[in-house]
Amino acid sequence: MSSLLRPVGHLPASVYWFRRGLVLAVVVVLVFLISRLFSGGGDAQNTAATDPQPNPSGAPPASAPSTSPSTSPSTTPTRTPTPEPTKTTPPADLACKGSDVRIDALPGNRKIVSGSALNFVVQLTPDDDGCKATISNDTLTVTVTSGKDLIWSTSQCSKVIQTATLVVAKGKQAAVTVPWNGHRSGPGCLPGQPVAKPGTYVVKAEYDGHLSSAQAFQVV
Repeated sequence: MSSLLRPVGHLPASVYWFRRGLVLAVVVVLVFLISRLFSGGGDAQNTAATDPQPNPSGAPPASAPSTSPSTSPSTTPTRTPTPEPTKTTPPADLACKGSDVRIDALPGNRKIVSGSALNFVVQLTPDDDGCKATISNDTLTVTVTSGKDLIWSTSQCSKVIQTATLVVAKGKQAAVTVPWNGHRSGPGCLPGQPVAKPGTYVVKAEYDGHLSSAQAFQVV
């Protein structure tokens, strides 16, 4: 123990203490370097463990799904315009021809007193689709006969027919009333014509060249 504290030799004691201090410093440096070396190796291993493993297949790594909303504009489906249907004329807007309707002329009474007035109801019924009938003295004629004798006609007394437009449709009554004064008629429908004498008479109507059936009535 005394040899360590008191170095023995021919050199001064300070030389020996310097050598011992130098050796001790070298030892300390070596210990520090060795400890640093071992601690650095551990960090490298930890770093290698925490690094992501390379993809053995060579495929690019899958990216994590993004939670941010997409900024790309949404694709709105293009709306194909619907072609407008071709407009067709409804049957009720078509003009009635004589061949499109059935015509009936009905006396308001089947028996009247001589000299009395009588109304005739002219009815139009469609044979197929509906239509519009223009009533005037050019399209409608009503006649009263007795045998072959012409008693009265709207072709001579045209003012009794009122111009009108009838919508002729199934299930709907389309009719006009034509009055007769109970007298005979002549050209120009002049007043003062003789009254119809007692007997059997027949009324007929004609629309656009289409003739109705005959309807009989009596004058007493």
